[in-house]
Amino acid sequence: MVFWRSRAEKKAEAAATAGEEGAAKATPAGAGSRSATEPLTNVVTLMTNRLADRLADRLADVSTANAESETTEKKTANSLAPISPIEQTHFFGQKRAIAKIRTALEASRGEHLVIMGQPGTGRLGLAEAIGKDVERSPAPDWIYVVDHDAPSRAKSFALPAGEGTHIRREVRGATAKAWAAFNRYLKSEEHRISLDLLEEEMRYHSEKAVEPVRQRAEAQNIAVVKSLDGYVLAPMHEGRVVRSDVFRALPDSMKRNVEAKITAFEDELQSIVATLPEAEFGASAKHEALLRQTALRAIRPGLAAIKKSYPDDASLASALDAIEESFMTFAVRGMGMEKAVPPVILDCDDGHFTDPSVRCHVVVARTASATDLLGEISRDALGLAVLLPGHLMRAGSGIVIIEAWRLAADPATWLALSAAIRSKEIVPVNAAGVGVKADPIPLLATIVLIADAQSWSKLEAIEPGLVRHFPHVAKFAETVPIAELSESDFAKGAARMASDHGLRPLNPAVAPLIYKDAVRRGGGRVSLAGIALLHLLQEADAIAADQSASQIRAADLTEALSRRAEGATP
Repeated sequence: MVFWRSRAEKKAEAAATAGEEGAAKATPAGAGSRSATEPLTNVVTLMTNRLADRLADRLADVSTANAESETTEKKTANSLAPISPIEQTHFFGQKRAIAKIRTALEASRGEHLVIMGQPGTGRLGLAEAIGKDVERSPAPDWIYVVDHDAPSRAKSFALPAGEGTHIRREVRGATAKAWAAFNRYLKSEEHRISLDLLEEEMRYHSEKAVEPVRQRAEAQNIAVVKSLDGYVLAPMHEGRVVRSDVFRALPDSMKRNVEAKITAFEDELQSIVATLPEAEFGASAKHEALLRQTALRAIRPGLAAIKKSYPDDASLASALDAIEESFMTFAVRGMGMEKAVPPVILDCDDGHFTDPSVRCHVVVARTASATDLLGEISRDALGLAVLLPGHLMRAGSGIVIIEAWRLAADPATWLALSAAIRSKEIVPVNAAGVGVKADPIPLLATIVLIADAQSWSKLEAIEPGLVRHFPHVAKFAETVPIAELSESDFAKGAARMASDHGLRPLNPAVAPLIYKDAVRRGGGRVSLAGIALLHLLQEADAIAADQSASQIRAADLTEALSRRAEGATP
């Protein structure tokens, strides 16, 4: 290989060449030096191995420089502060819809709301976020007491807000202890003596009623004998009952005379015996009263302690009085049942009671059926009726968010919800084979219906004029003008979305790329399709993870857009 030298390089080396020629003349001829007459040339010959070494060194320097440059670039990108997420807890944009939603949720109870818009614009998430910001007074808790006169009915009583769980546990504990105490009394010597006294009293009253007839009959030699089936009349001689064979041997006239006396006394005795069941009923009533008094003595102290804790609550006092009466009734009916606690209250899950520390309870109906919304009365493993609260009960005075397509797919569900909206009451549904009817409780929650044009039209086909149930309507925009949503605001909203979904923070270089993509998708306006943006950020986040980057960078987003263009991602 050869290199050409320029004239300037030749002049710069002239002195050095002259020195080399003088040295050549002093060198012996056998040393193989260049002769003085050998012509000069512009070509310099280099050894191949020396050139390879120089090229290798040069390439190594270039590679090192490029690596250092790339590392510096990465460090610079990662060292930039990420885009600060928007402070609002809802999706950016939709200013008009946000104002209407907030107005509706802050309105009086019973004024329900429908949010119209296309899927992917963040309707449900926005309604949930704003709902949690709204402050509402908590609704009262409820307790259902089984009617002692009609066990198939459960009466509802309001409890202080936030106290439902505590009160129900206290009631369950009090009834369980009272039931154990009542059964201990049934086995006691005191109870046995009381029963013996009642039986003796009943015998005394029956004997006292028959005694006049007995005395007159014996005066005429007719005996009145007590048997298992009642009383028997028989002829008597010298204080002893005459045997049947002896009586048959008597003359006919004497037998007719005795039979006539027996018939007369028998008619009188039957009229007296006819009044004895009243005495037996009286004794039975006394026995029942004794049992009720014992049950009252067992249950009252526990309920009195609960009542003492809430001295000014009339509804709770009425509920405890109903519980007391039901306990006494079921104690008498279930006498001897040691293991079963009488069904005083309609048991249910304590988890649905109101937590006063929560500003507003927001329930998203992930499942929607009549039982999901209104609740269901079923039976537990012991066969006792239990209440499974629905979404409307669990929300209390809060908010229930329902997607319209779920209701449109099941017309019976919508009709059940519509009936509750019209009556402003919640009536739990009975499961198959259950005949317990629970009193309705007020519907205090606000219903937020998430709908689009298609699902709304299906609901209107089921119930024309359903718009009357929703005095508030908020419509979501699919796009907004560029002037209403700047690149900076859009980027902050995207950063909030990334943060809410656990993605990496956005590098500032990403802002123009996502904004340009949103404008492209919006046809010259800014698209507010949150799902499309979220999918893009998720793909870019996965690419950044593969590169061990701490942020979503412009290169990550560019690659994600490229994959989308090629159809690799939705």
